[in-house]
Amino acid sequence: MENKSNPKKQKQKGENMVKKIFGEIMQWVIRGVFIVLAIAILIKAGNWAFAEAYDLLGKTPSGNHEVRNVSLVIPKGATTETIAGILEENGLIGSTLFFRMKAKFDGNDGKFQYGDYTLSTAMSEEDIMKILMTEGAKRETKTFTIVEGLTLAKTAESLEKQGICTRKEFFDALDNTNWGYRFLESVPDSSVRNIRYQGYLFPSTYEIYADATAVDVISTMFDQMDKIWTEEYYERAEALGLTVDQVITIASIIEKEVVEPSEQVIVSGIIHNRLEIDMKLQMCSSVLYVLDKHRSRLLYSDLETPSPYNTYIHPGLPIGPIANPGAGAINAALYPDDNDYLYFVLKDDGSSTHEFNSDYNDHVNDKSKYTNTFNY
Repeated sequence: MENKSNPKKQKQKGENMVKKIFGEIMQWVIRGVFIVLAIAILIKAGNWAFAEAYDLLGKTPSGNHEVRNVSLVIPKGATTETIAGILEENGLIGSTLFFRMKAKFDGNDGKFQYGDYTLSTAMSEEDIMKILMTEGAKRETKTFTIVEGLTLAKTAESLEKQGICTRKEFFDALDNTNWGYRFLESVPDSSVRNIRYQGYLFPSTYEIYADATAVDVISTMFDQMDKIWTEEYYERAEALGLTVDQVITIASIIEKEVVEPSEQVIVSGIIHNRLEIDMKLQMCSSVLYVLDKHRSRLLYSDLETPSPYNTYIHPGLPIGPIANPGAGAINAALYPDDNDYLYFVLKDDGSSTHEFNSDYNDHVNDKSKYTNTFNY
């Protein structure tokens, strides 16, 4: 008897085959979706983990960040690894490894330009990368000048007049930044004196980038003071038994007392001589600083003005500098003339020079000859 196929069975068999194929396809689709989701999760987790690790290991917490400007050169052909090493050596980043990883993650690897740069330790790694990628060519600059003998208040006023930064921006940056310069280590905190950085903004003419912030401006001036304070100066101050702050205080008095540069070392000798014998300095510049006003001639009542800066009523140095001294005054403070003078009086002949004496009676006689004097 001939076997014949059952149509119903044939149909059911076909449907089962379709279901099996469809089921296998769906399994592969589901697997694919899971794989894509897993990869996405891993990427997101990796980015988060990298960001967390970078924040932990690649940066210094902002509260402990000492701010200073750093000038450096990125050589032509430098790799990201080389650049990261230069940045780490100069204290601009916390880790070369994480800087390189971040450069790759952010798509910046290989885009950094060679050239001369001035970077700040206050900058984030993102800011540094942006500058290294875009500012290899010369940027627009502007200049400003701060003359010798200005107080911080007058310095802020001058910067504002020159369109560099406002007075508020200046003092906000000065007082609220953790400056990391060696010459500032002996500056007492604000509990001792409220004008901490008087005397340390080196007077000169500067060129800065047109978009420089107040922090950049102050850092540039501090940089110049850092260059002035060579290792020789630190050793000389130590040999004299003085802190940097005391040297700057002496220099600031010299700057305000002396017009003729050749007399700076002579007046420095007088200051050192008086300090050595515990004689009050009696410098009129310290009284004028307290009065904060111009006087062509001081009154005896002015000399009694109460202030820790008034060297007529307090022995020794005032509690801090009274102005920003220039290089000549700083050098004179460190290397005073070897003389035995204790007194000086300003001549009234228009020469802006002084008569110097070792004897008090001779000094009194000279005072009687000159009426337009700040010196008593």
